[in-house]
Amino acid sequence: MTGKREYPPAVVVHRPDCAELQGRLLSQLATAEIARQYPNGKPHHCYHMHHDAVGVVEPVEYPAHPYEESTVTYPDASRPMCRVCGGTHGVLDALVLPPGAARTSAPQQPTSPNVRTEAPDA
Repeated sequence: MTGKREYPPAVVVHRPDCAELQGRLLSQLATAEIARQYPNGKPHHCYHMHHDAVGVVEPVEYPAHPYEESTVTYPDASRPMCRVCGGTHGVLDALVLPPGAARTSAPQQPTSPNVRTEAPDA
């Protein structure tokens, strides 16, 4: 490895037919691709990387928390993973989006009804 990197919070990996994902649209990925893209991903009880050829990645919204060092480490990680979220709590070089997610632009600021944009009639 050439350098250390930051890890985003861990995702949860499921089987595509997991009952807990019913009604959710998540993209399927080959297990090998999941392992490459999400090395710190946590397997759900329905999924096993040696038995399932494909899985789906569920992004998780962890509650706000301080970094709590764990014993889980990766050779290219900037520091051990957080005990709560499985990430390194560093600044990522780029936003990592889950499969199928799309970037959106920031919402426009609403115009205040009390602000005049035209000159008043004389």
